[in-house]
Amino acid sequence: MGNSRMASAKKLAVAWVLASAAASGGQQVTVSEEASLGVESVEIANLQVFNTSEIVDGATILIRNFRDQVAEASLSTRALEPEVAYSIWWAVFNRPQFCAVPGVCRVTDLEVNGGDPRVKVSVFWGGGFVADTFGTANVSLRLYPGRTTRELFANSRNYGLIDLRRAEIHMVLRTHGPAGVAGTVGEQVGTANRACPLDGCRNVFASIHRPGESVADP
Repeated sequence: MGNSRMASAKKLAVAWVLASAAASGGQQVTVSEEASLGVESVEIANLQVFNTSEIVDGATILIRNFRDQVAEASLSTRALEPEVAYSIWWAVFNRPQFCAVPGVCRVTDLEVNGGDPRVKVSVFWGGGFVADTFGTANVSLRLYPGRTTRELFANSRNYGLIDLRRAEIHMVLRTHGPAGVAGTVGEQVGTANRACPLDGCRNVFASIHRPGESVADP
């Protein structure tokens, strides 16, 4: 399971990078050219079953653009349920050195779960989509530094993204059941707990981006 799925996830991620290169004329970007463009960190991460290390058929790419101060993300996966609505949530660990395992942050490091408040975690809405009839999706997102108004937990502090260079950034996919059944598609992809099926909305997949780490070199 591990090797074959990891290879598949890497192929998806690298394919996205190659497609991006083709769209720009097929030119390769060297390290020095990246620096001049301000694209200083490109990270590819496997998509995993939420809160486990089990890899599924998918990957995310995070480009930390320090010149423009933005994180540009792409999600590609074939592990979804067909025609099901999903919301995407950012989990930003702004000070990962204060996680229980420094530099390796987990759900237990959230302040609402008793984690160290110095981590300055922020969990907030990032986007949403409906999987196609084959259970696939290709989604692009952007994350800018600054406080957020879409914090998931009512009693949390709305830190948002503080430090683009050093933050550990997780992307979490949350299922809301068949599109348009438990509520409008807008409610499903745009909220955490509204328009949920009878068995509830739940987090199903996640990817983890630690500064400078990547499962493949684009």
